[in-house]
Amino acid sequence: MAIKVKDVNASMQKYTANTANAVAAYKAGIQSPKQSQSAAAIAAIPTWQQAVQSPQAAAAMKTGLNAAGDTGWQAGALNKGAARYPQGTQLGAPKWAQNVAPYLQVIAGLNLPVKGIRGAAQNYARVQAVGQALHNAKLAKSGLPASS
Repeated sequence: MAIKVKDVNASMQKYTANTANAVAAYKAGIQSPKQSQSAAAIAAIPTWQQAVQSPQAAAAMKTGLNAAGDTGWQAGALNKGAARYPQGTQLGAPKWAQNVAPYLQVIAGLNLPVKGIRGAAQNYARVQAVGQALHNAKLAKSGLPASS
């Protein structure tokens, strides 16, 4: 005997109606999680490493990417992301500024070698000085020793 299921359109309408009414529950779940999300994610790193190295994970990822194709992500980005982009950047701007400020300070504090003529090796030394200083700042932020 076949299993009787609801019509897909009726299920979709119920899904959208219920989620629209669940904003308070959504916020409450975020504000009071059952466990720390970051602690649980850190504890799961060994399992995650094993999972992403498995042939089954690679096959599943390839299947999903082939099924969606480029039109999948493009439709989502155009239909949802484009409209949300300005608000998302406005809401994220303070965090962006907080994260970029230390690197801008590193750049502002550099004394670069003298600039040479076009194509001179000493010009590449200027680029290298900036790159090395930014890399060391990133390592320091992570608690790792600076490289030379």
